[in-house]
Amino acid sequence: MLVIALISLGLSSAQDAAVAYGARLYEPPVVRPFEPPSNFGRVTEEGDGGGDPRRRPITRPVAVEAYSGSYEYPPSTADEAYTRGVTQAERTMDARMGPLDGIWRVQDASGATVLSLALMDAGAAKPIEGAWRKDGGIASLGVIERSERSEASVSLAWAGGELTVRPDGPGWTGELLQDGRAVPVTLSR
Repeated sequence: MLVIALISLGLSSAQDAAVAYGARLYEPPVVRPFEPPSNFGRVTEEGDGGGDPRRRPITRPVAVEAYSGSYEYPPSTADEAYTRGVTQAERTMDARMGPLDGIWRVQDASGATVLSLALMDAGAAKPIEGAWRKDGGIASLGVIERSERSEASVSLAWAGGELTVRPDGPGWTGELLQDGRAVPVTLSR
């Protein structure tokens, strides 16, 4: 009976309906991830690079006392180059994002966390997308349905609430309108 229910769920026409929150189709990233050149890892290292880069297989347990110095081999030049490339690609992508990109806590005047936000701010030309979660008591969550940006402030709205914030020094301050009440809040990471 469970199999029939799962099959009918998979074939239901409700699955063909448009997604309500307007999901975008996949687009390749503007900043490409680190892609090593075709000879990556096969170039002979300069200096003392003539050693054997392969590690001997471990055939029996190794006691801690058997180690002299480090527990691991130092990274090779290829490992370090790959790590630097990935780090640089991440920094380049982060530099392209807007100031509200990331995970935020919305705190009231007493410092209590009222909401948690996960925002994707792809820059001034695109709307801010994200989700919210109400902290404390009965936890509820939802999707940010509307965002508006001006030079002075950013406004995020969802069913039952609206958050308007302004840059203030190193952070953001503003007010949360929820359940008919306006509460002064600050945003922190």
